[in-house]
Amino acid sequence: MANELSFPDCWEEVTPEEWVYLLKLRHALRVRRGVSLQDIRRAWCAFVLKRRGYRFRRKHETDDMNLVDRLAGTLGWMWVVDDEEGCVAMDFRTTKNLLPEWQGLRGPASHGADLTFGEFRYATAAMNLYTTDHYESDLLALTATLYRTPGTGGRRIPFCQDNMPGYMRDAVKMPGWMQWGVYVWFAYFCEYLQTGSFVVDGHEVTFAPVFSRREPDAPRSSAQDLGLNSILYTVAESGVFGTADDTDRTPLLRVLLKLLDDKQRADEMMKRMKK
Repeated sequence: MANELSFPDCWEEVTPEEWVYLLKLRHALRVRRGVSLQDIRRAWCAFVLKRRGYRFRRKHETDDMNLVDRLAGTLGWMWVVDDEEGCVAMDFRTTKNLLPEWQGLRGPASHGADLTFGEFRYATAAMNLYTTDHYESDLLALTATLYRTPGTGGRRIPFCQDNMPGYMRDAVKMPGWMQWGVYVWFAYFCEYLQTGSFVVDGHEVTFAPVFSRREPDAPRSSAQDLGLNSILYTVAESGVFGTADDTDRTPLLRVLLKLLDDKQRADEMMKRMKK
């Protein structure tokens, strides 16, 4: 039966339940003495097998444990281990939101498809603060910005900065170890936004040129220096989306498409001037 079961070999194949359990195990690895990475790997593999229909049997306990050990050895894509420093870190790499909802709260659509420019700005600010100081209040602010109650059509209610106290009262129910999962997803999304490609209206685009003003050898930004406030007022001044408030309510990818178009037009003009 094990041969008939699918087992994840990349982040995109991990289910929400499996993701939550992995976050719980990661927390145990950090706070409980005597828990090793191999213990975590084995526990997660056993959980995934059970969730996907595998039946553990006492008569075949040795075979079951061999299967768990073999699958645990395939999780190199999930963790980064520094043998010299003795450090273990999760190597999270997907823009798919593995926690689309939690106890009545809805998270962002995968690949940032429904993020507005405003909530992205506020989420980025909270993420940067947490990255720097690791205050739980900043992690909560990030989670509260991204996870909101559903409104019409089951979609998240529109983000409004004035409603942050209410968002935070809702999000505080989420355990901190689970909020860290929100953080690691958003952090990777910010990284991918500057380097990867997105499909918008059926066309594949990359926003890398928008962020290419950094020095070639400069470290990749975690959105700390994306200049989002400057972008807001620059775009608002053009009036293409309306006022600054209107721009904040505009889908993030639409704003970036506008910036990309402006960048390409400027580059083309520079080429013509050099001829």
